[in-house]
Amino acid sequence: MAKRTNTKRLRLVVATPLLLLAFAGAACAGGSDKTADKPSPTTASAARGDAVVIETFAFSPKLVHVHVGDTVNWTNHDNILHTVTSGTREYDPSDSGKVTSTHKSGAFDMPLDGKGAKASFTFKEAGTFHYFCDRHPGMEADVEVS
Repeated sequence: MAKRTNTKRLRLVVATPLLLLAFAGAACAGGSDKTADKPSPTTASAARGDAVVIETFAFSPKLVHVHVGDTVNWTNHDNILHTVTSGTREYDPSDSGKVTSTHKSGAFDMPLDGKGAKASFTFKEAGTFHYFCDRHPGMEADVEVS
């Protein structure tokens, strides 16, 4: 019986500092303002870069501003296949946002098969180009070209 009690004490001695360290780290991270010098998560300009990251089923930033002739680069940080497909989708809000129709414009449709996959597209005309992931409803973003 003494051996079992010692094992419980050892677990408590090891686990308690780890839990305290985790709580302290979370508290410090929540109070710091490390995002002040980063670009906005929803927009970016060509001056700050023309890169879009796919992470946790989302394009970031959601809106990129570039000039005619600029290239936008997408990088998949998820472990699954996503696409970068130009066009629009329609959803049914009464059916949990189910996709009711997809309209591919044909400008680009590029698969990014897993973590680290990359794709790029050079925009040769002005306008706003909406795009989405053909596999995952709700993954949508825009490139604004001037």
